[in-house]
Formats: sequence, structure tokens, C-alpha cells
Amino acid sequence: MRDIVCNCQMVDRKTIDKAIHERNSTTIEEIRRYTGANTGCGKCISYINSILDIEVPKIAAKVENSTQSKFKLW
Repeated sequence: MRDIVCNCQMVDRKTIDKAIHERNSTTIEEIRRYTGANTGCGKCISYINSILDIEVPKIAAKVENSTQSKFKLW
């Protein structure tokens, strides 16, 4: 069963997650551009924002961890 995020464009959660993690989409505008979600009636914006609130910190932590392992100042 697919977890539909945007009913107008039939965009599922997997597609949103892919845009966030593979294309580093961190804003609603980028999600719209890469997935088409939230380009119809607009009712899904709160759901997409809640997904961004959960997933974007994971990207930031991943970037922070990869930077720390590559460079040592002392």
C-alpha cells in the first residue's frame, strides 16, 4: 500500500523521501519542483512540511558526520 502525500498529483511518501535524500530538497519549493507535489489544491502542504521537519535534520547530521571524518584541524 502506498502512502499518498499529494492526492492531486498522486505523489507518495517514497517519492518525497527520494527528493529529500537524493536531491537534497530541503524546502517546499524544491519538493514541488522535483515531485510535482503541492501544485494542485495545496492541502498537502502541512504533511509535506512535517516530512521535511523529520527528514532534513537527518541530512544535516549526515553532512556533519561526513565533514568531521574527512578533516581534522588538530
